[in-house]
Amino acid sequence: MTTLTHPSVQFPGPPTVSLDVPDGWVPVHRPGLLLAAKLPREQAFAPNVVVNVEAYAPGLGVDAPMARMREMARSRSGHASEPYAAQLGDREFVGLDSSWPDDEVETILQANLFHVVEPEGGTGPRWLVQLTGAVGGPTAEQDYDLVRKVLLTTTVSPWQPEGDERP
Repeated sequence: MTTLTHPSVQFPGPPTVSLDVPDGWVPVHRPGLLLAAKLPREQAFAPNVVVNVEAYAPGLGVDAPMARMREMARSRSGHASEPYAAQLGDREFVGLDSSWPDDEVETILQANLFHVVEPEGGTGPRWLVQLTGAVGGPTAEQDYDLVRKVLLTTTVSPWQPEGDERP
């Protein structure tokens, strides 16, 4: 009998993601969020960052999630920027900013960054990493620079088995 385990060499886990948040930011825990943090503000939009990682099908790039972001902005009477490149550590991300009007805080602005982590050695799962920084309200411009700086501290590393015991 063979016991199969996840994560393991046979079934690698998702990549490790870390980012640096300034003093005063707090973690946000909600179902479906891998990692998130915000700068708490009373009665104002809280600048925030969210990291999502999902298993991703072979052959897919970042076009599909960027199209979803464009459609979301359009459905809210907003718009999305042209894609741009962003280097985060040793990873090349593709960025897409989006914004839309909001009844409570005037405007929501998001910086979205996408990267596909390929399996080491060419076998195993691929992972889509999506980083989102969101700001809103009258301080959105200053806060946008803040969340971009936080997002740029992100590091993504493929999952490693304990002791790095590879077959």
